[in-house]
Amino acid sequence: MVLAKNKILGDYDEFDLLILHELRDNGKISIRELSHRIGLHPNTLMQRVKRLEDNKTIVKYTAEIDYSKLGYDLHVLLFMKVDKKTRGDWEMLSKLRAIKSILALYAITGDFDVLAILKVRDREHLMAVTKEINRNDFILETHTNLVLYPFKHAYEFNPFDGKII
Repeated sequence: MVLAKNKILGDYDEFDLLILHELRDNGKISIRELSHRIGLHPNTLMQRVKRLEDNKTIVKYTAEIDYSKLGYDLHVLLFMKVDKKTRGDWEMLSKLRAIKSILALYAITGDFDVLAILKVRDREHLMAVTKEINRNDFILETHTNLVLYPFKHAYEFNPFDGKII
């Protein structure tokens, strides 16, 4: 893989992208195996990984969990409109972060202001979470969509294969 330096890549070279590609696919890979795959000496590789961690390119190492195996069978997109004074008030919106069933929370553009991605066990659990969200006075409206089937998961996203699209 040979990548030219450009606006998209910034200060990252071919080895940085190879490291990110491998770690994105397997965060538990050993330094020895990663070194072998990439072709860098283990000490050099460790310095590069440390730099990527220090500059927050690598934010966190984590496990992807199949929550359906734990009984969380519904994946829900919940769109919310909030009152005008709350739109930029992240402290107020942080009340939503405390709701355990919210997997991700985004400020968005378009017809709604906030998108929550939920994992819930069943319809009753969804109703309870929706009620909890609507207890907040700043929520004006919600719109709920159930995910029927995921065609691509977030953990499958790995743009570090040498093709910039």
